[in-house]
Amino acid sequence: MSLRTGTIGRPRPSTAARLAALGAALAFVVAACSSSATPAPSTAPAESAAPTSAPATAAPSAEASQTACTAPSSPVTATLILDYLPNAVHVPIYNALAKGYYKDAGIDLKIETPTSTSDTIKLMAAGKADFGITSMLDFLTTYQQDPSIKIFSAVEQSPLGSIVGFQKTGITRPKDLEGKLVGVTGVPSDLAALNSIVAYDGGDPTKVENITIGFNAVQNVVSGAVQAAIGFWNSEGVQLQAMEPTFIFRLDEYGAPTYPELVMFTRNEYLDKNACLTQAFVDATAKGYEDMVANPDAALQTLIDATQGLALNETKAQLDVLMPVFKGDAPAYGHVDMNALQAYLDWAKKAGILDMSNPPTDFATDGFTAAQ
Repeated sequence: MSLRTGTIGRPRPSTAARLAALGAALAFVVAACSSSATPAPSTAPAESAAPTSAPATAAPSAEASQTACTAPSSPVTATLILDYLPNAVHVPIYNALAKGYYKDAGIDLKIETPTSTSDTIKLMAAGKADFGITSMLDFLTTYQQDPSIKIFSAVEQSPLGSIVGFQKTGITRPKDLEGKLVGVTGVPSDLAALNSIVAYDGGDPTKVENITIGFNAVQNVVSGAVQAAIGFWNSEGVQLQAMEPTFIFRLDEYGAPTYPELVMFTRNEYLDKNACLTQAFVDATAKGYEDMVANPDAALQTLIDATQGLALNETKAQLDVLMPVFKGDAPAYGHVDMNALQAYLDWAKKAGILDMSNPPTDFATDGFTAAQ
């Protein structure tokens, strides 16, 4: 059976078309210190202090990390574009915002929510956002088109991708997906995850049918429109488990190494001109994480209060399963592990997902989180 594709719900452009557009857009990126995009409901007040140190952007030296930053005379606006709709993985950010940690660091933070996962890269390319969150694969796929962006922090330390569905379908292992219809959102990382998981279990990915369903994995699984869907085990997996017995095939349980699924990135030119602000952003977010660990319920409430449509109990269940992987075995929250990135590149090449020879230091820095 040949691989079949289709669309349910919101249509998506082809991967090739989107990547070509993104590459062209990124080629015309200019540095921007503020955003003209419309902010999300939550914003941070004016600054009251400035960060005291900042690293260099590629391989920060001891001298650079000791360089004092000058306090700005007025609040510095910075815009963060999320990877997806606000959810439990973003609690450290919303907690830091509510507690005033960005304000204390001299940052007037605006949070933007994308309408699709490709919006993050597009807004960054257009200079409409200063910081972005995206998946590792989507970042690297874009980086190959134009290396003008760089990872500076990890949102968490584990692959979140998975294949989810109800056990009543009779699917007990990834190989059973042969001949079944699996929903994907339309981003490159979805098909990569699907193919990798099925192949690792001895199945033939070309015999798995897929259809684009946008961000509607739960609805399509529940309705029976698909027998399984690509989703985050910490989000869609938790939602489905609350309804009835669910199978969850996690990417890291089927061959993938430990690596951060979601990363924070910005433009190289922005890093060069705003190292102090970037350091302040990283440090304030780390404080939001530390407070979350100390009082998860209070931190979760900051997300609920700042957004609309999130159910407290469901989001709490998602946060509970995420708690162990926010920091994982890293020395600090947000730490960028170059060895983990290299392991990801090696695995992705072997799995036929991505063939990239650049060393991690070309597209990522651990200097900002090393300062914590």
